[in-house]
Amino acid sequence: MSTVTLQIINNVAYLTINRAEKRNALSQSMWQQIADFCDELTRQVSVKVLVVKAAGNKAFCAGADIEELTQFLTDKTQLMANNKIVQLAQQKLEQLTIPTVAAINGVCVGGGLGLAMCCDFRISVNHAKFAITPAKLGLLYSIEDTKRLVDIVGLSRSKELLYLGKTISAQTAEQWGLLTDVVDEDQLDASVELLVTSLLSVSRNSIAGIKSTLAYIHSSSTVDEESVRQVFNDAFNHQDFKEGADAFLQKRKADFK
Repeated sequence: MSTVTLQIINNVAYLTINRAEKRNALSQSMWQQIADFCDELTRQVSVKVLVVKAAGNKAFCAGADIEELTQFLTDKTQLMANNKIVQLAQQKLEQLTIPTVAAINGVCVGGGLGLAMCCDFRISVNHAKFAITPAKLGLLYSIEDTKRLVDIVGLSRSKELLYLGKTISAQTAEQWGLLTDVVDEDQLDASVELLVTSLLSVSRNSIAGIKSTLAYIHSSSTVDEESVRQVFNDAFNHQDFKEGADAFLQKRKADFK
């Protein structure tokens, strides 16, 4: 069975990390699979939402595959190649034009938290734990991961997590703004699907434009002001605006395609 799978049901894609016996630790090949699936989703115009989840009930992702990473330490070429594909996969996930939801079913640390932070929403079970521990290994979190963390929790909280490698509870993570919601384990799937249903009810074109606008505001080098303003102007001529306006005038629910 593949360690990363992609299933599309109606307009929703489910990307699953399927390595529960290793606490869903991510190998280089798994990061490559994630990158490839993101490319596939970019071509799938019918998909409106992506849910990123993991097998089992103990860990969303324990970070890097330590056994593999140890082997890479003796080969700088392999190590650099691994770092490159990790960043590429995260960038592709973050830059998807559709909304993304991380369903966090347990421990979420290091690269696993980096993966979750690339998603727009993060819903977690109440027993999950969160940590970023490179400082305990004499390493650093990447610039990209660090920027996402600071954008979400702020500079002061980021220092607590990065300097100390401390572990925080789901409840603390929610208080710090790292999570969208915290739920009981048996409510995770239902809570995720409720959010998915809400996301499916709004305009895909609007969300794509909003994501571009937010990326520009946060100084993303991949988005320029002119393109963002063009997306804003183009929305007035898009079929979604016609449907939304008609629905508003007719006092009915919009049916976005």
